[in-house]
Amino acid sequence: MSEMSADLVSAVRSMIERIEIDTRTPAEHTDDALWEALRESGFTSIDVPEAAGGHGGDTADATSVLTTITESGALVPYAEHAMLAAWLAGSAGHELPDATATIAVADADLALDADGEQAYVTGVLRDVVHVSAASVVVALVPGDGDRPAQVATLPLDHPGVSVSAGADLLGASIGDVTLDRVPAIGVAETPVDAERLRERGALVYAAALAAAARAVCDRTVQYASERVQFGRPLTKFQAVQQRLATLAALATMMEVASSRAVAAGDGDPVLAEVSTAAAKVVTSLYGHAVAAAGHQIHGAIGFTSEHSLGRFTTALWTWRDRHGTEREWASGLAGRILDDGLDPWDLITGTVDDATRLPASAEGQAQ
Repeated sequence: MSEMSADLVSAVRSMIERIEIDTRTPAEHTDDALWEALRESGFTSIDVPEAAGGHGGDTADATSVLTTITESGALVPYAEHAMLAAWLAGSAGHELPDATATIAVADADLALDADGEQAYVTGVLRDVVHVSAASVVVALVPGDGDRPAQVATLPLDHPGVSVSAGADLLGASIGDVTLDRVPAIGVAETPVDAERLRERGALVYAAALAAAARAVCDRTVQYASERVQFGRPLTKFQAVQQRLATLAALATMMEVASSRAVAAGDGDPVLAEVSTAAAKVVTSLYGHAVAAAGHQIHGAIGFTSEHSLGRFTTALWTWRDRHGTEREWASGLAGRILDDGLDPWDLITGTVDDATRLPASAEGQAQ
């Protein structure tokens, strides 16, 4: 962890200690006090370019804040606002308004029309996360033929906006946004396409999944150390020790995969893509097993809505399919390997010839 990331983590932990976090699940509301503290401290635009109103940090710095928030159990729109919406707007040179934002990808039916210098948007944005907590939505309008991809920042409080919001298992709002000739706050071209945004989303949620897994592991180890059964702590039973060891190994595997993807995120695009795919496969795949181990050791108490364990295990269940399932990312990773003409067995055993290695040293990530 860099000195910058360490300072950010320390500052966020101090905020969390001053604010009571309600970890009942499903959550009745977002943790608004923490969110306002993060916004006022400027922690919601860490890896956004300075030209777009950000601080010009890197992905690792922003991820350290995301990880700290996730491990506390707080429910705030940090992933959608800070790491996706602000990042996408920044790619187009736009600065977000002084409001909470969320992210969406437009489908082919969305219409973007110009009347002089004002652009208007009509269509539907589907499955928008934290839609009720946001005041604006940053929508990626994919390119079509000669038309490049564009970023449209749209108000959610306009009369032409209709929101049909429900909630995910964790309690975060999610729903569709219907737009009827809504004037855009800003529209600009962006080099980011839908696949690149999906990759960024997968990277963000791989980090969040790894942080939730670490929280499950730490709380389960603590509980097993304190809980006395048949005259001795649970950690003295061999079967429990084995289960805890497996849990710790899976959580560590998720953290390693995520951290390697984050480290590669600002570098070579091929290495970043392969690293993110591997991280999303690992974190989505093993998140279920981590949750199962945590609940098995906690027993019935872990399933009560008041127990903090549920905040993290429910996050693992809810987030594992965000921005692509493990099957989808594994299929894409396998396709890249086969398209590059590599023998899967040689890749697994580490005997790939130098002449046929994956570009940009991505071989190690694929393994």
